[in-house]
Amino acid sequence: MPRLTTRDYLTIRHFLIDLWNDNDGRAFGVLPGYAQHDLHDYFAPTVPMTDREALDHRKQITKAFPALPQKAGRDFEALRASLEGRPNQIVDRHRAKTTRTFKVGGKTRTIRIAAVSRPQIDTHYLAKALLQLVKEDDGTLMRNVRRLESRQERRRR
Repeated sequence: MPRLTTRDYLTIRHFLIDLWNDNDGRAFGVLPGYAQHDLHDYFAPTVPMTDREALDHRKQITKAFPALPQKAGRDFEALRASLEGRPNQIVDRHRAKTTRTFKVGGKTRTIRIAAVSRPQIDTHYLAKALLQLVKEDDGTLMRNVRRLESRQERRRR
């Protein structure tokens, strides 16, 4: 693959920004976590920056991690292939690892799990998940937490 020009970098970055904003990043879920992190680190689609700031970011991240541009380019191609319905090794391997077939009620069901890696902790989703966990707790969660805390306390002594 030829080197990425400044114009190509910005075009890809804007494409990834739109893709992230359109469906809250769900399209990124076809990629394994490391590939998602590479895209976030190199193109920074979730970070509000001007084009000039994005180019400065590109220069700094490339200097710090010289192999990242190539990895991010490969990961972007995998994402694009998935969106266009073309086969890709990265996506196909990830799908194979995250897809399982189960028998439920005498019928065979195929289940695929897709995870979206966010570059920053989304405190809204974290709080929502914690509240849901507390609502559904039947008492075992807090009992297990207390048990773990007491074990850690005993180890410190």
